[in-house]
Amino acid sequence: MLARWLALCLIGASLPAAAQVTRPRRVAEPMPTPARTSAPKPETLALEPEIRIALATSADFATVTCDGPMAALASAASEPLPISARKAIVQLELASPKGAERYRVEVAAFKTREAAAEAVGRLRERVAGPVLTRYDARAQSYVVVVGDCAAPEDADALMVSVVNAGFRRPVVTRDAPSSPTSPATPSLGVTTEGGASLLRGAPSCAFVALDEDRAPLQFGGQAYRGRIEVFLNRRGRLTVVNVAPIEAYLRGVVPNELSPTVFSNLEALKAQAIAARTYALRNRGKYAAEGYDLLSTAASQVYRGQGSEHPLSDRAVLETRGLVATYNGEPIDALYTSTSGGRTESSEYVFGSPQPYLKSVLVAPQARAARWVTSTRSLESWRDPELRLLARDWALLAVAGFPLPERPTLSYCESAATVRDVTLWLNAAARLAQTGAGERPSGDVARLGGFAQALAAALYGAESPTRLVTPEDARYWLGPEAERFRPEERAALAYFAREQALRPTLLLAGDRPLTRGAALGLLARALQGRGLPSLQSGTARPYDGRTLTLRMGKGKDDQRWTIAPDAHLFRNFGGECLPVERLELIGGEQVRLYADGDGRARYLEATPTMNGATSDRSSPFSWWDARLTTAELQAQLAKAAVNVGEVRELTALARGDSGRVARLRVAGTRGASELTGLKIRSALGLRENLFVIIRERDAAGRLTGVRFVGRGWGHGVGMCQVGAYGLAVEGYTHERILKHFYTGITLERLYP
Repeated sequence: MLARWLALCLIGASLPAAAQVTRPRRVAEPMPTPARTSAPKPETLALEPEIRIALATSADFATVTCDGPMAALASAASEPLPISARKAIVQLELASPKGAERYRVEVAAFKTREAAAEAVGRLRERVAGPVLTRYDARAQSYVVVVGDCAAPEDADALMVSVVNAGFRRPVVTRDAPSSPTSPATPSLGVTTEGGASLLRGAPSCAFVALDEDRAPLQFGGQAYRGRIEVFLNRRGRLTVVNVAPIEAYLRGVVPNELSPTVFSNLEALKAQAIAARTYALRNRGKYAAEGYDLLSTAASQVYRGQGSEHPLSDRAVLETRGLVATYNGEPIDALYTSTSGGRTESSEYVFGSPQPYLKSVLVAPQARAARWVTSTRSLESWRDPELRLLARDWALLAVAGFPLPERPTLSYCESAATVRDVTLWLNAAARLAQTGAGERPSGDVARLGGFAQALAAALYGAESPTRLVTPEDARYWLGPEAERFRPEERAALAYFAREQALRPTLLLAGDRPLTRGAALGLLARALQGRGLPSLQSGTARPYDGRTLTLRMGKGKDDQRWTIAPDAHLFRNFGGECLPVERLELIGGEQVRLYADGDGRARYLEATPTMNGATSDRSSPFSWWDARLTTAELQAQLAKAAVNVGEVRELTALARGDSGRVARLRVAGTRGASELTGLKIRSALGLRENLFVIIRERDAAGRLTGVRFVGRGWGHGVGMCQVGAYGLAVEGYTHERILKHFYTGITLERLYP
């Protein structure tokens, strides 16, 4: 069946509607490409289909440029016309019917296309009749012309409308009578940037670069392989189409659908290449009545031509050449979405019709390899909730070499700190901070005020920032509890409070003996304020069971460590560190560690990613949050022609297999409306249908706003692009990725 499908595709034969791959019916006949000076393509490419991509569908003029030699063709039977200039301008021309004089209003001349296009848009809103733009090569300007009048008085009346539209110096022009056989319909005229006329009165034209590899054609600031065709469409405007072999087309699609610089994994890019190729072939001819196959935007696939190509995505296209995903012998409708939010959706809940290969799947490996960092260190000592609050401080002091018992106990931490304890700790802090202090501390160091004063001296020496604290600052930061302490102690306490090293509750015990736990906690947090002990920070790559690898930041190389068997492990969530015996590192966690001289991590804390564990977690749209007031919601719905008045209620009536809202009821002061599928997110202005509704009401229970907490970006059906990258990082091949997202498919090669 696949061979028959390919044969029909290559010869342009009609296919059953279900195949959706009929050769497009073109407005103009296909143009032959003249011989090029570059080397010919291999003969095997003769079976490769071409694709017609619309670059513009409603233009008043088109400018095609080339930095090398190019040629123009007027029809399939015409000879190529070499163009020596680097720019060709295609514009609409209005011919006068049957020898009659025609009158038009010349509005103004503009130096840039953008300014001319803006004027055209304004005029079409305010003035009746055709509005055209022509390029004056001699003056190098874009001239906007309005109307096609048979009588001068009609043109005069039209000129009044132009003036009312804000254009102050329009003039009426007269076209000389044409021959009786002249057509009455618009046609194309092609001129070069030097003003030379190439073509007149043609319904279409095409351009080819004679040395495409070195100097391709350009349109709209982008370079394109293949040829560029321009023709008059049914709306009396210009359509610009790039015609290229499908593999060349894919080279300009894949890097724009899945960035090879951000998602630099070859297997993920191969999966994207096969999905894009399958989608293009399955939907070839979708816009046949308009003279092209697909659009160059996200409405089909994002295509930006040769200028967007990248070596890595080029390799992905080359190494999957001709491969497509099939189901029952026919290419599938290979839909894909940016971010699925952890689970894709079955097609019937978004697009209204089921497909056996477009079913909801979890975006995660079917069997994830163990990513656990483990430690032999017992947590038995930290079972007590009060003691657990000290676990991180204790671990940091232990790896920094402070004299501490091997295992903490509640009785040890709750007992009063002795002068000997404090002296040992302060001297160790001074050595770590390299302040030179090492003498027996003065003052009542067994109480909080004296300890804070001695600690500041140990950490900073004579140049302590506590000198900068004024009595007024101290009173303000310590509050009423300042009176519990001697004036000379308040500056140190206030400074540590400012640095969030001092827990406010400690101030309540200022007149009681300092406990060991309180002293160690303040000591550890004050040291961290000095950056001691020095911790390395980075983003974890998936742990392989042997080596911990961290991305250290932009422009920096990854760094690697082994984990000490008895390392202190902590899991940080919600700002609180919990001691654990093992940590799961799937990649993306923020990690802080302390390593000894042998490169072994002895302390490790990891913050789980807020986006969770699914394979699309690296996307910024894995989770999102949006809030609309009822007035904003009403205005947003009105844009989608949903006019229910002031919104009183939103209700999810049905959800799909993934939890996406499949049917939504919107009730308001003017009635109610039901939205389904894709229209839900577009009408609400949201990124996805995967959301929950949190209603906000006033005291009377009246709806005042709606908060949407959601996941994902796109329609949610088919392959999740960021998820494909995540699976590739986990070790999935391109074939395994595609079979994960498209149920029951087979990969087959359509052409060599």
